[in-house]
Amino acid sequence: MSIVLLTDYGNAEGYAGVLKGVIHRISPETPVLDLTHEIAPFDIIQGGFVLYQAYRYFPRGTIFVAVVDPGVGSERKPLLVQTENYYFIGPDNGLFTLVLHQEKVERIVHLTNPKYHLKSPSSTFHGRDIFAPAAAHLANSTVLENFGEELGTYQRLSEFSPRVGDKEILGTVISVDRFGNAVTNLTRALLAERFPDLSFSVKVGKRSVKEMKTHYAEGAPKKPILLFGNSNLLEISVNQGSAAEILGVKKGDEVKIKL
Repeated sequence: MSIVLLTDYGNAEGYAGVLKGVIHRISPETPVLDLTHEIAPFDIIQGGFVLYQAYRYFPRGTIFVAVVDPGVGSERKPLLVQTENYYFIGPDNGLFTLVLHQEKVERIVHLTNPKYHLKSPSSTFHGRDIFAPAAAHLANSTVLENFGEELGTYQRLSEFSPRVGDKEILGTVISVDRFGNAVTNLTRALLAERFPDLSFSVKVGKRSVKEMKTHYAEGAPKKPILLFGNSNLLEISVNQGSAAEILGVKKGDEVKIKL
């Protein structure tokens, strides 16, 4: 069993290293891996999307500690979620929306038992004082019931959920990567259900894009195309160019598909 860390801490101040120190002190034999610590500060959507892209490529039983937590110290709950294949530990602020939509959730636990926190936890560093200790104790085979009371639900971010109406599907650009690909929250499954031949036009801003390809190199230079990327989410892309620059698209922009 390994622990994988995803945070917006960066690598300059040592916050991410402190998480590893806490885990190693409690569970010295447990491998600790970094997914990334370069999520933009407070960007829950980016954190949730990166986690969604990556989690399924780790072995079953992996414990993910994801900390993008602008509400730290507030009324938002610290969670431990057990799914059929993995464990997820972090704030209940919508960060786990995408992964828990894909996974079969078995138990959600509110991390309230101080026995599994560091002593006198800070109100501003739950990653160190609550989430990292919980992951380490879980790796040491502590049963979930000991961490706190079970919950029946978790927070979901609306940005990850397309709106399907009678006349159109409204999606959102949830990520623009370093290549300028605009990744939407529209899944292949949703669009294949509505358009079995995957033939449709996407309106973004004042432009429409309708040419569907299977990979980037199929597109003509400087011409925006549609394709399903490595996470089976619809992307607006340009072969060896930036769709974001050509179309003026940015994260949070709305995309429309007429029905």
